[in-house]
Amino acid sequence: MNLPASAALQFRSIFVLMLQRIRTRFVGSRAGYIWAIIEPICWIFVLKMAFSSHAGQQSPLGGSFEVFFAIGVVLARMWKTTAGSVEPIVTRTHKSGLPTLHKLDSAYATWLLEIVTAIVVLIVILSSLQAFGFDAVPADPLTCLLVIGVTAVYSLSYALAFALAINLAPGLVHFKSIIMLIMFMTSGFATLVDRMPPQLRDILLWNPMVHCIEWFREGFYAGYECASLDRGYLFAVTICFLLLGLAGERALRRRPPARGMR
Repeated sequence: MNLPASAALQFRSIFVLMLQRIRTRFVGSRAGYIWAIIEPICWIFVLKMAFSSHAGQQSPLGGSFEVFFAIGVVLARMWKTTAGSVEPIVTRTHKSGLPTLHKLDSAYATWLLEIVTAIVVLIVILSSLQAFGFDAVPADPLTCLLVIGVTAVYSLSYALAFALAINLAPGLVHFKSIIMLIMFMTSGFATLVDRMPPQLRDILLWNPMVHCIEWFREGFYAGYECASLDRGYLFAVTICFLLLGLAGERALRRRPPARGMR
């Protein structure tokens, strides 16, 4: 089979698996769609109440806490839900109803579905805020789209690399939720990293999601520039994780599952 035919077959496989996951996750129950929108809205209102309770507290950017928090929360949640959904597929012994399909196809299908869902949620929330009188229109939509794409690839690379780590050290699976919660909470979705104390800022900048969110804010808010943003670091981590994850998956493809794995 030549390369174009092989690529076409893989794309069809991914599309079929994505439709299957849509039916499993959303069609059987509308709660999946509703929760995907309600969860970030709850985060926005909780953060709004926490920060606005201080007298004279103003939004770090744009004059609106709601828009500022919506941007950070949706992007951070996109990484969290995508990585959290893709990693188990790569880690476990996946048995598809179609034996010719590789589990990476299922991982790619899940990845695409989570990214599309996050984009829809972001559009719905920002459109709703705009309808209620908030300024929720990005100053540079192309930059925002580029950052979403970079964040999507980073989410996939993190999931593949973490799956490799779990395959090599199965005990890490018990700490997965804690690690992802820490990375989510330190992604800078509720504040500007440049305004943090230097000691804390130097620690948080190791989290690539901080750079994703700050880069998106540069595209969303006209004139905003983040002095701590390091796109080179973000690209380097993403490429390294992606190469390690793919190479590890291929190397361990026929390895029997470790004891205690899902």
